[in-house]
Amino acid sequence: MHKKTQGQIRIIGGSHRSRLIRVENQDDLRPTGSRIRETLFNWLGPNLSGWQVLDLFAGSGILGFEALSRGAQAVTFVDSSRRAVKQLHKNTHHLGFDQVTIVHSEALAFLQSNQQCYDLIFLDPPFGNDAITSFNVIMPQLAKPGGFVYREFAKQQQPPPLNTDFFTCSKQKTSGQVNYELWKRYER
Repeated sequence: MHKKTQGQIRIIGGSHRSRLIRVENQDDLRPTGSRIRETLFNWLGPNLSGWQVLDLFAGSGILGFEALSRGAQAVTFVDSSRRAVKQLHKNTHHLGFDQVTIVHSEALAFLQSNQQCYDLIFLDPPFGNDAITSFNVIMPQLAKPGGFVYREFAKQQQPPPLNTDFFTCSKQKTSGQVNYELWKRYER
């Protein structure tokens, strides 16, 4: 019989710094490591006050919880896994965040019915998933002018850039087997 186990991840900054969240061990769950998160949030700056954040393919939710810890006004977590959604609810309650919406849905289905725009969008699908490419067309309608899209993908993947009529890649880096990029939407 396979025993279900859990791991833990530490929030690395903001009001909930050093607090732990529980993470279900799942084959396709790959939480963003602390070094990558540190770099990402250094790029974004220490204060996300008032920001509306979308965490697609939320998984553990660590990116969204880091944003909340740094002052984000609200985070919408979207994941298709029932186990991940259940754990997101538990961690949200454990951390005491109330400005959270958790949606059990395929990312594309959620986006087709969503009317909101966001200051920050985390796009971190399971490695090997072509969603990183298929969502490029939708991103200009989702990101507020001046907003950001964070993309994380396997080193061997070569997704096309976001639409350069709307976005510029402001930062990019590789860490081990992970490529990650921060795109900024033009103010216009």
